[in-house]
This record gives sequence, structure tokens and C-alpha cells, in this order.
Amino acid sequence: MEGNTALIPAGTALAEIERVLDHVDADRAGLDDRTRLEWVRIARRVRGRVEALAGLLVSEADRARASESTAGTPMTSWLGMQENLSRREAAGALHQARSLGEHRAVGEAAASGRVGTGQARAIARVLDDLSAQLDAGQRTEAEKVLLGLAGHLDADQLARSASRVLEQVTPARADELLEQRLQREVEAAHRQRSLRFFREGASVRFDGSLPRVEAEQWMAVLDAHGEALRRSAIEARDPLAEATSPQQRRADALIALIRSAGKTKPVPGAGTPTVIVTLDYERLRADAAGAGLVSDGEQLSAGELRRLCCDAGLVPAVLGTASEVLDVGRTARLVTPAIRTALVQRDGGCTFPGCDARPTVCEAHHVVPWWAGGVTALSNLTLLCHHHHALVEPARYAIRDQWQVRIAEDGLPEFTPPARQDPHRRPLRHRRHAPPDAA
Repeated sequence: MEGNTALIPAGTALAEIERVLDHVDADRAGLDDRTRLEWVRIARRVRGRVEALAGLLVSEADRARASESTAGTPMTSWLGMQENLSRREAAGALHQARSLGEHRAVGEAAASGRVGTGQARAIARVLDDLSAQLDAGQRTEAEKVLLGLAGHLDADQLARSASRVLEQVTPARADELLEQRLQREVEAAHRQRSLRFFREGASVRFDGSLPRVEAEQWMAVLDAHGEALRRSAIEARDPLAEATSPQQRRADALIALIRSAGKTKPVPGAGTPTVIVTLDYERLRADAAGAGLVSDGEQLSAGELRRLCCDAGLVPAVLGTASEVLDVGRTARLVTPAIRTALVQRDGGCTFPGCDARPTVCEAHHVVPWWAGGVTALSNLTLLCHHHHALVEPARYAIRDQWQVRIAEDGLPEFTPPARQDPHRRPLRHRRHAPPDAA
């Protein structure tokens, strides 16, 4: 079919894909590393496109009530019978398919490979959240804006992009609509709070849902305790010590907190949070809607922010027109709290491309090491998780082909891959540091 640009039915294309897959050579022992990675990239892209097409087909079949007319059963039951899916899995697949079907342009963009399936789901969720606040024309415009943003934002970033959409679609009412949306989310989170325990032999499994502010405080405390446990294990250098995963260290931290709480009397006001309030100059004079940020970049409603500020340490981070931090304090050899706050505000977590480690588990890395004359200033620092810190830390005698990091002219960190990975050594950035107009 190569060279034939005529459109073919979806069923014909899927049958051809399946036929070709039946002839795939399973012997891949002789492949070089570059070819392996290229095939991984292609396979994931093809999988995403087929998955999106499947969602559109499920949505269309559901809308036509095809399963009811042919098998006398709802679509969820038909999916379960055809693929041995549980009721929960079938309901989830149908929900995602309906979402793609309701936002046709998003579904078609995913099926064509222009956006990933995760990005498509994030866009659909944002559109659903904003639907009640926008008219038909604005919803169409919002869909176009989000598809444009998908060119340089991942699924998590797209899920948090409602404010950017409102600023472009309804600039005159953006702040008002954002505050209304955030307040609805806060009220819904409060209604949905829960905590359930399940006894399973010698273990107790639990799940639940907490309002965002309280959950962020809890996770920050657990991560701080987990980091202390990790550093204690490193300093002990016990060859017989058990290797623990981040999840196990977080569980150990929770156990330590439970034991500590059982031995102490609660003190009102103890353990109050630190709030970083970010406002550009104009909004500083106007209002506080969406100004507060928790550690993963989620915006707070004005009500949440005011509630936190009643009993919190406040750290103002006044931003200029390009969102640069204007003042971080004086230079020191060690990273001061003020500089750490500025780093968290600028970097938002590990800055290595593709890494989503939170700021609480990251370390401040000197781009030019202090032993080589580097200063402890924002212009010479970036946040890195433990793994990527070791990956870019320069040796005193540079004898290895490794990743390198620098602070670019716009004040943001960018990384140069080793020559073995990219002979041209083209700089890369984390997606959260992509230019605002990259779309």
C-alpha cells in the first residue's frame, strides 16, 4: 500500500496492521542500541494511535447502541465478554472512549499521532471542567488552545493548564472564572474525602482521598522523614543494610510518625506549613485568585490560600514580567532557605528532561562546582533528584562522556546529552521550562 494516499476504512487498516504483526520476526538479538530505541519510539507511537482509534470506535458503537441491537447487552458488558475485562475495567474503558467521542478534534488528533493518549485524556478532562463556564464558541476555541499547548506540554502539565486556556479564551473574565473553578474543586475534594482500610493477612492496605492542601502537607512531612532515613542509611554504610525503595522509605516514615504520635501530646499550631505565594506585579495589586502554588505546581483557590495564611510561614516570591525571581538574598557557600525557596519557585522539581521528582526529594546542584570557584547563587544552581544529580555531577578530572547542565541566557537550566547519545549534543530542557509560545 506504500505510495497510495487514498483513505481506507478503519476496519481494513486494523486488519492489515494485525496481519503484519503476525509476521514480526521475534529474533532481535543483533540490533544496535540506537535501532532498539527507535523501534521503541515507533511502537509506542503506533500503540497510541491504535488506542485512540479504538476509543473512537468504542464511542461510536456505544452512541449507535450497537451492542444492544446485536448482543442485547450494554457496551460495558460486551467489552467484558470480548476481552475478559472486569466491570471496573470495562466501565473505565467506556468512560475514556466517550470522552474522546465528545471531543472529536481531540480524538482525531490522538488517532493521527499529533497528541498522545495521555495528553488527549488530560485535554478532555480540562474541557469537561471548563464546559459549564464557556459557550459553544469558546469551548471550540479552548479545544484548539489545548491542542496547541500539547506540542510542548505533557499530560500532567496539560491537566493544570486551565488558567492558560481561560486567559486566551476569556481574557476579561479569566481570573473570575479561574477562582470559581478552583472553589468548585475545593468543595468537591472536601465532599470526596475518605480513608478505607483492608486487612489482608499480616498487612493492612488502605486507600482514600484527601483535600489537596492537607495531602500536600502530609506528603511533604513523609518525604522529609524518608529523606532523613535515606541519608542515615548512606552515612551508616552498613553492607548488610536492606536496600529500600522510595515507596518503602515513605512507608517507614509513616510508621515513624504513627509511633511518634502515639508517644506525644498534640500541640496546637505545631508543624505549620510554609506557603510560597507567587504573584506577578499587576496581580499583586489586584487580587489573589490562583496565586498560591503547592509543591507540584497545582494552583490554590483564594479561599484555600487565605486559610493557609492564617497559620503559616509566608515566603513572598514577587515575579517580574518574565516570571523571573527578582531577589534571592545574598550569595553564600551553602544553599540558604531563601535561595532554596527561589529554586523551588523557578524549577518546580527535578529539572532533568522527563523527570517528575518533586522538590522535596531534590538536591540543589552547583552547575559550576564550589571547588571549581562556583558561587552559591540562583544563576549557578538547579534542582536535581538523587539519580540525576549523580548523572550530571562533574568529576574533578573530566574523563567520561556524560550529561552536562548549564543555566541558559534566560536564566533556566538546560542539559546537553553525551556525544554517544547525540553526536550534535543539542541542548534539552524539561517541559515545564518550555517557552510560553512554543506551541
